[in-house]
Amino acid sequence: MTITKVFISYSSIGNKMENPAIRTVADELFDLVKNSKKISIENAAKQLRLSVATVQGLVDFLVEEKIFGIEYKFTTPYVYLYKEGLKAAKSKGKSFTKGLMTKEDFYLNSKEHDIPYEQIEGLWRSYLQKNLIHIREEFIKKAQMRNIPTHKIEDLWKKYLTYL
Repeated sequence: MTITKVFISYSSIGNKMENPAIRTVADELFDLVKNSKKISIENAAKQLRLSVATVQGLVDFLVEEKIFGIEYKFTTPYVYLYKEGLKAAKSKGKSFTKGLMTKEDFYLNSKEHDIPYEQIEGLWRSYLQKNLIHIREEFIKKAQMRNIPTHKIEDLWKKYLTYL
């Protein structure tokens, strides 16, 4: 059973209530991320007094809808507003994927933090899943810059995925 919190706020003048607004937990999360610029999912869950799983579910949906972006600092996911992240990367002239880790770096970092080898592949897959949209966008952009015909890009992408 899923429980959804709904916040109802009113601006009141005297005893009169005007402009009722229904606010969902997603609205609260959006405001929190907007005000924080970047926040870990765990910290957001604490501030919203929700489970990490609930916040993760909202974040996953909002990332798919390109409202939020997500990046990892080692294995900790941080959420930010998608368009602001893209604007920042473009204004610096950097690739959006610049902050992403390579598989080799991910494995080395995991070993340095004494994460059992059996868990590393699962963490890597999760990391990839969260960032795959951005990786694909960058892949397509670079393929187009190299004048690769559009009909060949998808085949190259499928082959590239096997290396990830």
